Amino acid sequence: MRHATLFVCSTAHLPVAERRHIDHLIAVAPRGPDGRVEVGHLDLVIEPYAYGFFVHTSVVGCGGEAPDISQEFWAILSSAFDRDASWVLFDRDEPTCSELPIFADPNQPEEHQS
Repeated sequence: MRHATLFVCSTAHLPVAERRHIDHLIAVAPRGPDGRVEVGHLDLVIEPYAYGFFVHTSVVGCGGEAPDISQEFWAILSSAFDRDASWVLFDRDEPTCSELPIFADPNQPEEHQS
């Protein structure tokens, strides 16, 4: 049996353009033969979730920063990776964390801003 650690983070901690880009990739992603959504990001393994998405931290272990990932996003993934977390769940309903920057989306209702 394998032990896995999951970090949960508000989507409000990701820059708005980056969050929208991932939401768009999920919206247009095709389904594989097994019915799984195949999100096409060049650097990240992304799994859709009803109120956000999961991102695998393996990109951090590959070494060097990825140019298509913001510093804020990279910092969250690095923090999770350094604490042996395999995944970060970015959830729009998760409360924000005072230690991280917050990027409010003017196009989202306040109840989805955490």
